[in-house]
Amino acid sequence: MNYEELIENRDKRKTGKFRLPYGYFYKRIIDNKYSNFVEFHDELTDDILFDECIRRQCEALSTVKSRYQLRFTPNEGDDSVYAVAVEPGNYISFESLLNDLPSIVAKNDFISSTISKLVEITTELNNQGIQYLCFAPSNILVRKNDSEIRLLLHGSFFQPMKMQDTLYEGVETFVAPEVMSGEKWDDRSDVYSLGKFIDYLYTTSGLPFELKKVIAKATDEDPEKRYPSVAALHSDMKKRTSIRKTSVMGTAAIAIAIFVANIFFDLVPSTEPIEFVKPVKEPVDESLLDEGFDPLTELGADADSATIARAIRDYMTNDSDKVDEKKMREFQAKAEQIFRKQYSRAADIILSKIYNNEGMNNTEKNFKASSKEVMKELVDKQKELASKSSLSEATTQRIASEIIEQLTEKKKKELEKSMKAKEENSPEEQKN
Repeated sequence: MNYEELIENRDKRKTGKFRLPYGYFYKRIIDNKYSNFVEFHDELTDDILFDECIRRQCEALSTVKSRYQLRFTPNEGDDSVYAVAVEPGNYISFESLLNDLPSIVAKNDFISSTISKLVEITTELNNQGIQYLCFAPSNILVRKNDSEIRLLLHGSFFQPMKMQDTLYEGVETFVAPEVMSGEKWDDRSDVYSLGKFIDYLYTTSGLPFELKKVIAKATDEDPEKRYPSVAALHSDMKKRTSIRKTSVMGTAAIAIAIFVANIFFDLVPSTEPIEFVKPVKEPVDESLLDEGFDPLTELGADADSATIARAIRDYMTNDSDKVDEKKMREFQAKAEQIFRKQYSRAADIILSKIYNNEGMNNTEKNFKASSKEVMKELVDKQKELASKSSLSEATTQRIASEIIEQLTEKKKKELEKSMKAKEENSPEEQKN
């Protein structure tokens, strides 16, 4: 074989061939350059309507601006279209990508990015009255260098041919029932097909719990029960994923805080309700500590720990020869009551630094770091209030641990209630 024959033989080679629903995609070397072609199945080109479908599609797609749309030119032979020449690039099917590199679905943001791009171009197409109809993995192309998606030919242009069984042979599960039966189709048919593709994407890892209702609605046999558009489908997916993430992070955050508190305070279970009172506006007058004054009846609920401590010292000094044990227990109970109220106010403010929308959306690592800072504040506040009271360190630690446990449980319930309310009040949920 001489050089000229070698070149001619090479020009005739087809490389990288793979099957699409409507034909075979391959590369051919022409004039020392690789060119992309799709050669259609004979059973399709035999239909007299096929040529018109391809030409009409080529003309209509000239107005589609999305970078995810591949351009093509019809190739004609004997006055009929037998193939299309596709714009330059190294493309494979999405199916081939996952067969060659299945681990790519675990790549950060790969699934969410793929879905977002498909929603973007499908929304543009639907706005122009075009439906893709078949988001089968073998009918979506990707660039080999960066795995970015590309669409080529759209199913709605082939519908006049009434050859659904032939066109979608082998990928029927990705096509809406109304399309396969030849009935009226619309944007909800794309919702069905995209929902099936999303379900396919999670084949390896399993469809997340929060998306099961979304996919079930998107792929309902009855078009009226589906989302009205792929944008609505995508919006509900993002909302439910966000709620789930916040809820999981919130529950984890509360568990972390309780865990840290348990380690530091040696928690003692208690069912005693927490009372919240306003801060003391004015210090207690020293004259109230005159002889004969009974702080248990005169100081009231707004007395601070320091005042009680002074009252106890004064009582002990003036009446050391006749200390009443019952009276001392009453003093102790009053001191504990006041410490509990003061620490409850302070702990609620401190814990609110991490139990808020911003805190709940933090990563677990960041939340742990914030929790440590908050727990240090709680400990410092406990020691500060203890130093001003007549209570022992052990007593104030016990009371502080009870309060932290009760507050975290309260915040956990509030968070769960908030998450449930968001889900129930969402527009899409109300339509279900």
